[in-house]
Order: sequence, then structure tokens, then C-alpha cells
Amino acid sequence: MGAAPEAPTAFGTLAVPIFVNLSPEPNIQAAITGALIREFNQAGVLVVGVDRADKILEGRILGYTNRSLARTAASTVSEYRLLVAIDLVVKDRAGKILFRNPSAQLREEYFASPVVEQNEIAEAEALRLGAIDFAQDQVRNILDGINLGLGNESL
Repeated sequence: MGAAPEAPTAFGTLAVPIFVNLSPEPNIQAAITGALIREFNQAGVLVVGVDRADKILEGRILGYTNRSLARTAASTVSEYRLLVAIDLVVKDRAGKILFRNPSAQLREEYFASPVVEQNEIAEAEALRLGAIDFAQDQVRNILDGINLGLGNESL
């Protein structure tokens, strides 16, 4: 884990409303939105309500997959890869797009258990850890992109 990215001095305030979850997996938007808010705060960006923000980060969770990654000699799953597809857009108050990543991905791998309940706990923990890594990467991309004036998926 590297140092938190620095917000451009003139970045201003940011609103991060709870992401829209279009995936079949319920209740994952809070973990992802919360991780992004924490990471922006660590980078020195003041996160405020939409009515007070200079910029708004909107997110749509487009997909959620949990695929087997490895199997044992007995052909049982030993490891999974969790993938969450997310569309991220930062707009200014006038609605001008400052940054967009329509194909951001949260990725995390975790070991399987023969006990269903333990697998569910491991999957939830993978989502939590993946959200932290995702937030660190995306906040850096967003701040760098806006600071350098790139502001789109060409990053």
C-alpha cells in the first residue's frame, strides 16, 4: 500500500452518493461507496452532501461475478475470483464530465471452503478488501486525471 494520492489544491469539495446497484448481487453498493469516501478523505478531499459539492462522483455497479479460479485434484473449487464491474463518472456542478471510467473493475481472490457459511463469509470479506484496493486505485486515477486534465478512460 503506497501513500495516499494528494488532491489538487483547487479540487474543491466532492459528493459521493450511494452507488446505483444494477447487478444481481444485493447490498454491495454500501461497501464500495464507503471505501471510496474513506479513500477520498485520506487524500485530503472534503466529501460533502450533493447540495454543497463542487463535484459529484456517480457510480453504477453494472455486474457481479464470482468465478472459480482453481480446483483441487478432486475437482472441487479451491479458489474464487470476485469481479465487480463499475461505471464511474465525476461531474462538476454544471454537469460537465471531468472524469469517466466506464469499465472500472473491482477484483479480489479468495480461498474456498467446503462449508457454505464459511464461503459466504470469505466472499463478503473479499468484497470488503477488494473495495479498499479498488478505492485506492480509482481515487488515484480520478485525482491524477482531473489534475492533469485527462479526465476520461484514456487513463
